[in-house]
Amino acid sequence: MKWMLALAQHPMYLLIREDTMCAERTPPWGAPTIEAYIERVRQNLASLEKYPQLKLGYEWSGVELELLALDSPETFQELRRHANTGRVCFYNGTYAQPHLQTLSSESNLRQYQFGQRVYRDLGLTPVKVYAHQEASLHDQVPQLLRAFDIPFAVVPGFLTTLVWLDGGEQLLHGVRGPRFVQGNEFTDWQGLDGTRVPLYLHQPIPREMPLRETLAREVVLGRLSAPPLLIDLPDMIAIDDAWIEERKALEFVTLDAGLAERWEQSPSRGRVRLRTNWSYLEGIRAEELSRCSIQAEREALRAESLNGLAWALGLMVPVSTDSIWKTILKCQHHDVYCFSAPELRDKAIGWLAEAATKAAQVSTGAAEILISHTRTDSRPGQPVVVLSSFPYMQDGLVEVSTDIPNPVVYAASGDPLPCEALIQMGQKNRLKFAVRSHGFGFSTCWIRGGGNVPVAQTVTDPVEFENPYYRAVILPDGAFSSLKILPSGVETIDAAKGTGSSLSATDSSQITFHEESVEERIDRYLADPAYRGPRLSWKAGGPANVDRSALGITLTASGQLGDHIQITRRVCCYHLLPRIDITLDFFFDQASIGTFFDDDSKLLVSWPLALDGKIHHDIPFGVIQEREDRPFFPTSWIDYSDGEHGIAFFHQGTPNHWVSGNTLFNLLAWGEETDAIHNGLGRYQWLKSFDQRLDGRHTIELAVLPHAGDWRAAGLPRAAQAYGMPPIGIVTGSHPGSLPSSLTLLQLTDPDLVATSIQAQPERLICRLYPTGDKASSPLAATRGLQTAGMRLLRGGQAAELAPYQIGELILDRNNLQEED
Repeated sequence: MKWMLALAQHPMYLLIREDTMCAERTPPWGAPTIEAYIERVRQNLASLEKYPQLKLGYEWSGVELELLALDSPETFQELRRHANTGRVCFYNGTYAQPHLQTLSSESNLRQYQFGQRVYRDLGLTPVKVYAHQEASLHDQVPQLLRAFDIPFAVVPGFLTTLVWLDGGEQLLHGVRGPRFVQGNEFTDWQGLDGTRVPLYLHQPIPREMPLRETLAREVVLGRLSAPPLLIDLPDMIAIDDAWIEERKALEFVTLDAGLAERWEQSPSRGRVRLRTNWSYLEGIRAEELSRCSIQAEREALRAESLNGLAWALGLMVPVSTDSIWKTILKCQHHDVYCFSAPELRDKAIGWLAEAATKAAQVSTGAAEILISHTRTDSRPGQPVVVLSSFPYMQDGLVEVSTDIPNPVVYAASGDPLPCEALIQMGQKNRLKFAVRSHGFGFSTCWIRGGGNVPVAQTVTDPVEFENPYYRAVILPDGAFSSLKILPSGVETIDAAKGTGSSLSATDSSQITFHEESVEERIDRYLADPAYRGPRLSWKAGGPANVDRSALGITLTASGQLGDHIQITRRVCCYHLLPRIDITLDFFFDQASIGTFFDDDSKLLVSWPLALDGKIHHDIPFGVIQEREDRPFFPTSWIDYSDGEHGIAFFHQGTPNHWVSGNTLFNLLAWGEETDAIHNGLGRYQWLKSFDQRLDGRHTIELAVLPHAGDWRAAGLPRAAQAYGMPPIGIVTGSHPGSLPSSLTLLQLTDPDLVATSIQAQPERLICRLYPTGDKASSPLAATRGLQTAGMRLLRGGQAAELAPYQIGELILDRNNLQEED
């Protein structure tokens, strides 16, 4: 039998370049400096000259190739020379090797879009195999792979779940099994929309067994042996005579060629889902990084949509957001999130703040041009132009600043809008109001005086609030003792188990960090649960404050967990909105909270649920059902429903959830000074210790939405967008204009369609969308100033309708509004 070996090395270029403290600067994995690491790459390439039979593969991200080309052009030229002769091959294809399962729809798509673009721009053949050491996948990756012309995928090295669509499930570990027999090494990885990609179920090379023993075992097994194409996914390795000698019985191949050859001989059998319930979002500053990434992405998407709006009205040429997106995508690299890169993570948080600022400036520029042409003098008062980025009706909250005392907001109809004014001494008043956007476009409201000042009071008893959607009882600490769905009166909180939005944590400051090994610590965990440290409970800092206004109520409670965590919790209920907003302001003082290997010990918010429901949550471009007692990473929302009643939860950067015993948990934070950390695949000791105790102020925003029906009936995909990316309001002056005071350019008529972005491309406006219904959807749209020019599928070709979860792009041409009128 001809045994083939495909080497897919996993470089750590960005990590070593930007983080002087990371353990990966310690040999044999890494190198002490980026210059030394570049020398390792040169040595790797030199081995190609010394060993003519050798072929090298790299799981190298686009951004790291760009950095190598910048830092060492001559090394990159050598790399490209060997790539163009077939001696070197690249895998993965994303811009920054992220954990895709934790990111939004647009971030997922643009990781591939910018990644494949880098290869072309650098003169390299685009990636054809999605092979990755880290588990970076979800149920819509097959559609993305096909869209960006990546025909093969390989089971990753880290924890992955293989779900056979005909029944059965396996947890895969890239180092220790399971074993697949030759002739059965390919299956079809199927996405939610039905897209299939051949998936190679490779047999991992056992790390504890010498290669020669591995091959000898396969000879003994004979016709029960593993597939003859072996894939090795190590970090960067040194290649010398001994390494080559050990592999002399193997034929070196690239994955591109090796997979194509094997698939011809052993076509796919069966269909599977491939997913992971694991990531590096472990609760250190990783959640802070995630929150910053979401904020920057929100600003970038808004900049694109407002540029597209101004372009559609013939007012400007759109400003490119490519540099902003490349910063966002770079900061999504899995090594930036990893526990071993505190310095890189700190830099990335700063880079994301700069990207968000730049994107906001682009938005402001487009909005100012548009508003200057908008008529705002048709009503008395100070005009506020509200701009919406989504092409369907949404109820959202808008915040602006004004000098007008006791302000109240009026719609174009003359009716007052529910609003709340926050008086700020020495500053402009902040004004929050509820507004309905009818689609992609803008509307004008007017601020006048004469409004009522919010009524403030202190409370020591529970506060009741009722609107048409729910009846809530909120305790003075900001937790919920009851939350009933109206009009049915069905209770969602199991008060016998505790309160909703309850905070819990474990103080780990007394656990020894360096005197015990990880093995010893876990042994003690198993023997003595008390070793996990004392549980912290809420201690009130005084009575709660309640502000009542035409908008709703805001309850503010202050307290602490232990001696090192001060907390301010704000709960906002609205008269006309079905959701409840919760803001948690944490002030950490070098807090040691929880231990790395025990999620239950970390800082959590929990909801004991009275319903006996099923779990659904969104993923990039889709929605899936989840099982209890497993971690999962909703892109923006999770729903727990029995089909007749349910309760949904929204997050903005804290995606690590699980449900156990009908209680929903959301992991908010963890921090220790310890070397008892690793990638979760074993109880290993890290090479060095990091002080990653929690410090400073961290604001976490969440929301809850009780509802009738299931997640579709509640319209959760759009409701989550209205929460996470509301319309923006810009205060302006009163003036005439060529545009009306309100204008909706695009409104999708199918309620199952979800738009993920709107952006102007050369001479066209592109609305990216996908349907969440269980039937095909036709993206019919009501337009004004735009003309529908067809729809194309992301994976290629034109289409009149979209299958469930199929990603499409609605193409729109610009019309002249005056000619239309």
